[in-house]
Amino acid sequence: MRTDRRRIQTAVLGGADSDEPLMLPMEAIELDAFRRSHEDDTFWCGTLLGGCGGQLTTKLYTDRACHFAHHPDPDGLPHVCGRRSHGVDSADHLYVRSAAAAWLAGRGEQATFEYTRTEGAPIGSVVDVRWRHGALRVHLDQAVAPVWDDDVEPVLGTMVPVDRDTLIRRWYVHRIRLDSVGTARHVQIGTEAFARPIEWFALDKCEMTERGLSTPAVEKIVQARNAPRPSLWSPGKARKVPEPEARAQALLRRLVYARRIESVSLVKQVCGEIEDLTGVEGELQEQLEAAVRHARIWLVEQNEERGKLFDKLKRAVAEQKPGRVRRLLIRVNATAAEDRTDAESAVYERAITYFESLDDLTRDAVEAEADTEKEAQKAAASVRSALHRLRGYDAYTFNLRPQVEDLLRSAASAGELLTRGEARRVEVWKKRAALGPQEQLGVARRYWIQRSCPRCNAEQGKDCVLVEGPSSGKPRKDGHNERLQLIVDERKAAQKMARQQKKARQDVEASAEPMQPAPEAHEREVSPPRPLQERRPEADREGQAQEAGKKTAARLHHQVPRGDWYRMMCPRCHAGPGKLCDNDDRVGPSEKRQLPHDERLRRVLQSDDRLGPGEKQKGARDERQHQAPPPARAKVRPPRPRRREREPQETAGSAARTWDAKEVTCPKCQAGPNSPCMPHGPHHERVEWAKEFTRKLWS
Repeated sequence: MRTDRRRIQTAVLGGADSDEPLMLPMEAIELDAFRRSHEDDTFWCGTLLGGCGGQLTTKLYTDRACHFAHHPDPDGLPHVCGRRSHGVDSADHLYVRSAAAAWLAGRGEQATFEYTRTEGAPIGSVVDVRWRHGALRVHLDQAVAPVWDDDVEPVLGTMVPVDRDTLIRRWYVHRIRLDSVGTARHVQIGTEAFARPIEWFALDKCEMTERGLSTPAVEKIVQARNAPRPSLWSPGKARKVPEPEARAQALLRRLVYARRIESVSLVKQVCGEIEDLTGVEGELQEQLEAAVRHARIWLVEQNEERGKLFDKLKRAVAEQKPGRVRRLLIRVNATAAEDRTDAESAVYERAITYFESLDDLTRDAVEAEADTEKEAQKAAASVRSALHRLRGYDAYTFNLRPQVEDLLRSAASAGELLTRGEARRVEVWKKRAALGPQEQLGVARRYWIQRSCPRCNAEQGKDCVLVEGPSSGKPRKDGHNERLQLIVDERKAAQKMARQQKKARQDVEASAEPMQPAPEAHEREVSPPRPLQERRPEADREGQAQEAGKKTAARLHHQVPRGDWYRMMCPRCHAGPGKLCDNDDRVGPSEKRQLPHDERLRRVLQSDDRLGPGEKQKGARDERQHQAPPPARAKVRPPRPRRREREPQETAGSAARTWDAKEVTCPKCQAGPNSPCMPHGPHHERVEWAKEFTRKLWS
């Protein structure tokens, strides 16, 4: 016996021989409520818990976990108790008994329970549940090995190993776990099958059938096993295959399956059946011999691996590494549970004895290490899933930020469980994330597909391909930004050119508008002042005056009569008198302009021929005032003969009409008149320019 100095988390109610378990809450605030609800109850270190049968009290702490404690002895000596387990799972066998009794009672059955203690196992390792129509044996730990060929159906705890051959032979096995809910433990039943994850169900969803304990997952497994395999339809009459040949082909398939699942016992069994098969000749016999030969080589390799596994287990026990011993025991139970030699059995027994002799603190540390390993394995699986989803991308964009962040977090937790290739791919994404996400340019595929990609060298009409990662060379979902940037730059250049052309046109129009002379003082009409409420603001009057000026301002080709358009030479294109101006700015479809240049019209307006008699006299008088007096005998210039009416000049049709987009030059792609825009139809800028040109000529 030894002194009890560890925290006790479970007890029984009412007496030392009670089978009603109770779990103490660890938080101080919860313990206050627990004490109020059990004010009239007593707590005991029950004999069914492996305890001494003494009475317990509750200990409340705010800086550590609350727990049960023994009452002190009257003589003041430390209390001695031989209880081995004190944690929250130390009363799981009593919770199993309580849950099973309630479950069977709800189905009209009355059960008996026995806490079997075979082979020196501690109490609570095995719980036998028996009733009139069946029986179950619950293994809560590894102290007692399950028996599969008995009438009692085993139900295994989460830490009890089972080899894959058993899963294949039995189709499934049942698991049990207990979850802490408040101050109680709730039972969950799971179904484990080969190549299937464990599915957990509440005890109320389970039933007892002819096959034994059944869960919803069992029904699916049995239904899938019993469902007939769909037959393949083949035209014509099927060829009859002799029975030995059909059996040989079936054995070959079984051998391939056995090696795929790495079942040593099944491989040995199939090899023996192939060697005993007779009636097969020719090429099929050679295939059988080759398959058996390769299987024998594989078995030798598995035996070598098995020997190395037991050597590692022996070394781990000698070096007293509990975490490594635990991991190796799990592997031994999964791959070498059958046909052990005496030496292997001795190593296994020493490992089990060493692991069971560990104290609670060491076991807790081992369990914590196991939990860390499980988390690392989950993180590694998450990394592989994230890399699989990201295999179609070679750039870090904003929509990939959540996936990349999850990848980097999982990679930090996975540690050394990642392969070198996976670690390299994670490092690539880490560097991309450090540079920040890139914005995917918004350009439609019909535009960028007509350009070649400067990054992946994709030709015109070809999609971009991935240039990095394991999927290098495969088509990319979107085009590279380098390829799309070409289109964006062209659009910006076209917009800039359009703005410059628009500004130039506005400057020309502004310079062509005549200045309105200010009215003389004596010509102004003095209107009577309006009342204050009728006067309009000064800004409003100025705005109306500007609008009126814009409406009355005539364009140059309206100010000059049509017959005088081509009277003088054009200073811009040097077209002679009577000749049309060259279409140097490509306005309209013809080689000649429908309207003369503004410089030509402005020259006509500024000529002396356009001045009236009064204006001529005024101009001459002003000129004489600024010049020296003429000599005494000044020759009088004879009057200029009256200009005769000119013949109407050629104007290449009326300019005041509706212009079509194809008749003007495109300001974006510079396509000439009657030439299509490239690549797709007339550009929007060309259509707008035709509308603007029509609007100007009609104004």
